[in-house]
Amino acid sequence: MDDIKKSILGILTLATLMISCSQSTEPTEIVVQNLQMKVPAGKQVFREFLLPGEIAETKIEHIALTGPIEQVIQVPEGYVHMFLFVKGNGTLQVDTMTYDLVPESIAIPMNATDSIQMAVPEGEVLHFLQFTKVLTDQDQEDLKNYPAENKYDLFFTRFEDCEPYTEKIKSPNTVSRTVLPADIVPRVSLGTVEAKGPDEVGAHEHPMLDQLFLGLAGNDIIVHADDASTELKEYALLHIPIGSSHGVTVEKGKKMYYMWMDFFLTKEGQEWLKTHKPMSSDKEDS
Repeated sequence: MDDIKKSILGILTLATLMISCSQSTEPTEIVVQNLQMKVPAGKQVFREFLLPGEIAETKIEHIALTGPIEQVIQVPEGYVHMFLFVKGNGTLQVDTMTYDLVPESIAIPMNATDSIQMAVPEGEVLHFLQFTKVLTDQDQEDLKNYPAENKYDLFFTRFEDCEPYTEKIKSPNTVSRTVLPADIVPRVSLGTVEAKGPDEVGAHEHPMLDQLFLGLAGNDIIVHADDASTELKEYALLHIPIGSSHGVTVEKGKKMYYMWMDFFLTKEGQEWLKTHKPMSSDKEDS
């Protein structure tokens, strides 16, 4: 009888352990990838894929063009194509418009634009990220209904020229800028965060969006998500685990300077951006 009791107790113990294991959550993983900023010798066009499969229906590439070179890039319909220029110089031509490409600028061809041309002079290496995102039927319908001032043949700006904003989770020493406001590209918004250490971005959650961080020049921070932490250096791309409680710290003598990229799951999710208060409105309220 004792043997039977021992067997039953053993089975119950094993069952309890199995149930406990099945109910335990997987540890949070922060996915990060460093960009290869050293172009292989003899390569005029270098290309690598970044974080494949991390953002739904979105292809992310790091491309480097070594001058002298001219490169035509096709931008077919049905997608949004975002180009983030992070290092090096060149020029961009779209139809009759020409723009100087400098580090920390963004270009998004829109409307009927089907190609763009980049030129890089001798002695320069132009590094940029290209995001190619599927536009859903609803996205395309929303584009038609955006106000006229939000419609561009080419959206182009330098990060430093963008409107600053404040946010409760950030210190007064932090400079944040909205690089791509809502309702220009459906369900996508971008911005930058800059501060000298010691500083932090307080823990927060936003389950309504997928978010990437891109380390810009000189960035050296620690990103926290739930029980996980990882370094994010300059020229690296990181995916915040969706729905996680996450934040950032930067130590004394180091620099926080990264771009956040919000990919909203629904149009309604963009309400989150109302937590960003333009600096001008703060002055008006005071």
